[in-house]
Amino acid sequence: MKALCTLPAAALVLGALARPFTPEDLVESTRLGHPVISPDGTSVAFVQTRYSIEKKRQFSQLVVQALGNHLQIDSPAMVVDFSKDARPNPPSSASATPESEDAASKHRLEPSQPVWLSSEELGFVATDAKTHQSTVYSVHNTGKHWSKPRAVFTAPVPISSVQYNAVSNTLVFIASVYNGTTTLDETAELDVADQERDDTAQVFDELWVRHWDSFVTPKLPQIHAVQLRSHSSNTKPKHKPKNIIKDSDVDGRLETADSFVISPNGQHVVFVAKRPGRDYAWRTTSYVYVADIDGSSASPINDNGRGASSSPVFSSDGSRIAYVQMASPTYEADRNQIHIYSVEDKTTIDVAVDWDRSPSDLLWADDNTLLAAYNEYGRNKLAKIDIASGTVTPVVEEHSVGSMQHVPHSNELLISYSALDSPTDLYKVSIDDGSIKRVTQVNPQLGSSVFLSAPEDVVFEGAEGSSIHGFLLRPPNFDASQTYPLAYVIHGGPQGSFTDAWSTRWNLNIFAAAGFVTVALDFEGSTGYGQNFTDAIRNQWGGKPFESLMKSLDQLLDSHPYIDRNRLTALGASYGGYQINWINAHSTAFKALVNHDGMFSTVSTYYSTDELYFPETEFEGVPFDEQARQNYEKWSPERNVHKWKTPTLVIHSEKDYRLVVSEGLSTFTALRRQGVPARFVYFPDENHWVLKPANSLRWHREVLGWITQWTRKDTIGESQSQKFVVQGEHLN
Repeated sequence: MKALCTLPAAALVLGALARPFTPEDLVESTRLGHPVISPDGTSVAFVQTRYSIEKKRQFSQLVVQALGNHLQIDSPAMVVDFSKDARPNPPSSASATPESEDAASKHRLEPSQPVWLSSEELGFVATDAKTHQSTVYSVHNTGKHWSKPRAVFTAPVPISSVQYNAVSNTLVFIASVYNGTTTLDETAELDVADQERDDTAQVFDELWVRHWDSFVTPKLPQIHAVQLRSHSSNTKPKHKPKNIIKDSDVDGRLETADSFVISPNGQHVVFVAKRPGRDYAWRTTSYVYVADIDGSSASPINDNGRGASSSPVFSSDGSRIAYVQMASPTYEADRNQIHIYSVEDKTTIDVAVDWDRSPSDLLWADDNTLLAAYNEYGRNKLAKIDIASGTVTPVVEEHSVGSMQHVPHSNELLISYSALDSPTDLYKVSIDDGSIKRVTQVNPQLGSSVFLSAPEDVVFEGAEGSSIHGFLLRPPNFDASQTYPLAYVIHGGPQGSFTDAWSTRWNLNIFAAAGFVTVALDFEGSTGYGQNFTDAIRNQWGGKPFESLMKSLDQLLDSHPYIDRNRLTALGASYGGYQINWINAHSTAFKALVNHDGMFSTVSTYYSTDELYFPETEFEGVPFDEQARQNYEKWSPERNVHKWKTPTLVIHSEKDYRLVVSEGLSTFTALRRQGVPARFVYFPDENHWVLKPANSLRWHREVLGWITQWTRKDTIGESQSQKFVVQGEHLN
């Protein structure tokens, strides 16, 4: 498998025309939505979005790209083009442009969720921002151009995860509905009634109260199906949509929005759901269900399973279902085990039992072979798995595979694919030999004129002799005879990994481009190195990972003399933010720290977070148990704030319900009350992640400004007014 060569050779060395990669480049880069392949395998449709800093607008475009003959990348066809004011509080005069009297104008519809209705007819969803009604539109390929959008089906409520089965001519989608309702219209009416209430109280009798970034409501996301009429000029529904799981024992709160698959014959849907119960917040157990498309029944196929289930997929003839499930009912980072269920025999077999990796997405290559995506050694890989023997054969081993789907009438997959120095694009990969061919190039501007640092693998010895792997990126115009500051980036999770993948958050090339040698390591708790290594962080939050990070830092500095020992910074988010607080009390090596959405107190976090199974597993119990309380206290950063001395930038967001905003406020209070230089950046409209383009730009400016301020050779730590500078311009 060759390396991902997406940039011209000229970009590999910063020449006269190449310039550093900037936060503006990242924020304005085009981002790919989920791709869908036409039934004949000749085209792929997707929504791409981009943001304009100058115009303060978000652009969304539905495009169709020919899969082509790989001799060149064909120009995509623009099907729908939409833009809107992206400011939090746009002026009343601002609206989607250009204006049109035609509600179905290609410029008035914000496209999402493309779905092929035939090889010549493409559907997509547009949701009205005022009425919240979702409409499925279709456009037809005339051979010369795509027709004007035509409404196919309108739901009175927002819908998501739209899929279509041509055999049964059925649209299937998810809509959040009130328990006990029988139609979507009833839910829409109850929504109106809720808006007209005199009070705003929300009342809860059980957990959870809120999840991720939203308070739990009485509405449940459930699967609906509607059959269409098959007429080229009138593809309209035959009947009203039917909730196909409302009469089952499932509460419909699916694990993910994309957790259902339609059977090849269009008669069944397989999906994942948790059963209702008072233990919802402290158990991960979920089941794979098969529901009849007419809603007559829905039953689990793995009723004896204990852990979280995911990635169910039908075989090509619909006779078998492959899925993965964890063994532990309380551990979200347990190893995924592959299972195959026989629909006729109602029996289950295990596949690749001894494979010490945790596969995620599954596909069927043929009747005897599965395809699985998995994380290993800093890469998101793709492998073939022989069902009978369990033999695992890598197909793609370099960089990172994202989404994957089979290309009809071929032995190829369409994958999203990226690297630390290459943005995400679509590629075709041969299942037989792993050869890869580019399909799209959505960010040509990040070519030879912009320098992106190629990552270098590094390995150090960690706690108890463990092997600590990671990546090192060098700044532009690197000169080994000079010295550079260090950005030591610590990942969250903590059961996660810094992979060789492009990211719009914590993009390592941003720090390298700002002049920092950038290093990101996978310490104990990281995924991709075997389950024992992942488990090694349990009840060791400030133990083995911290020891490995500090031992690795010493080895890094000894082996890389161009890193200035007096200009070290460390940055982290989530668990990485916890580790920043821990470092502040246990090391004086760093000139500045950055804590994004980190943990201040293990105890307060337990009582305010959403998913209780997480801390109960990590600290081996509940804090109101005397023995487990000792674990919480031992690893709580709050107990060591009197040792904090290092200047720290603290960032937190109001809608972060995983680690609530008081954790950030507490951190900032402890720092400033003791006179430690600090800065608090607060986002009232973001969650655990900073996602809005303008907020992302501000985040990068604050972070780069902070670490630059405290590592300048001439004024280290003297001034708090220094700003990050790139290309001679101040980022104010």
